[in-house]
Amino acid sequence: MSLALFLRIGITTFIVLALAALAGWARKHPNRSPADAERIRMPKIVAIIGWLVASAGLLTGLAAFTSPDAALGARIAPVAIMAAGLALVGAYCNFYVAPRTYEIAFRSVFGKEHVRAYSDIGRYRVSTAKGQRFLTMRFTDGTKLSLNINTFDLTPALRAMDFHHATGRWPVRPEAPQEDAAR
Repeated sequence: MSLALFLRIGITTFIVLALAALAGWARKHPNRSPADAERIRMPKIVAIIGWLVASAGLLTGLAAFTSPDAALGARIAPVAIMAAGLALVGAYCNFYVAPRTYEIAFRSVFGKEHVRAYSDIGRYRVSTAKGQRFLTMRFTDGTKLSLNINTFDLTPALRAMDFHHATGRWPVRPEAPQEDAAR
């Protein structure tokens, strides 16, 4: 076995094991928002990859724009690469999900905030794709939320769905007793 083949196998094995360890750690320690502990954010690797891609786009852009004989495509591609990296960072900064006992609060990657009661769910489905379990909820107003159950702790939402499956109705927030107006 040659040294080059041995190095290639070693580096590939190291990268695969490092990614598997990182994924396992991210599942056990969800990325909570420092401002609000109930909000679960995307894994930090999304922001890291975004910054790496944006940096690569910036460096290749500097090389392309400083070269006098660079083709037009060599100048456009780094701008697109940098925009894609910044889009990943923006998505990381915007998105969160906060499952609660009677409702789920979330913000889309574009920054729109939603707070929806579980009773507003029109359809829901748990499916498996490429070995990962996904929960897809479609609300009565047309809003759709699809999340990886392994990445995001959706235990309150899954409990509400079990309650709905068992009783045929959704859990609703108990109303506070009305105080007597004659007092």
